[in-house]
Amino acid sequence: MNQVMFDNLHTQLDAMSPEIKGSALISNEGVVIFQKGETIADQNLIGIAGAAIMRLAEHISSGLAECPAQEISIRCDKHAALFVPVEADALLMLVLSADTDTRPLARVIPGVVFALGQSVAS
Repeated sequence: MNQVMFDNLHTQLDAMSPEIKGSALISNEGVVIFQKGETIADQNLIGIAGAAIMRLAEHISSGLAECPAQEISIRCDKHAALFVPVEADALLMLVLSADTDTRPLARVIPGVVFALGQSVAS
């Protein structure tokens, strides 16, 4: 995913859910590739933690039901963080208000990413 695709993804998701405070594209190695809006002050920490969370979720879900991890969300008093794999080597993190239901976003993100990839390819 390039910067233009990431910006378009952020714009489209923001239009669907105004509760989004920020977004980041994180490599599987934990590097924050792109970021928009409010995420977290320590990019290294969130990148490494996000990548580790997704690896752990994939390991647990494949061992329990042989289904790939589709999303992980973490909530605190003020915010929720949603992690969704968007490419073979990257995941998207969204920071939202704590009371946001993340499930609708988690369901539409793969389709939006696919559509953006198709528009770039053509």
